[in-house]
Amino acid sequence: MANKKLTDAEIVDMLSRGYKVSEISKDIGVNIRTLEARLIRIRDKSSSTNVAHLVGNYFRNKLIK
Repeated sequence: MANKKLTDAEIVDMLSRGYKVSEISKDIGVNIRTLEARLIRIRDKSSSTNVAHLVGNYFRNKLIK
């Protein structure tokens, strides 16, 4: 499986569409723990406390539609 390079916004968009972290990790070809670590960094950058808060912040800031 090929490694796909997704932006932070693309990952958050997939989460907002109901994809599970495990599904995203399989789709982009990375270990689930690697993706979970990246999500923690994304949450920290946006001062979000959880994934729902993260998605809401991205919507409010118009980073995803």
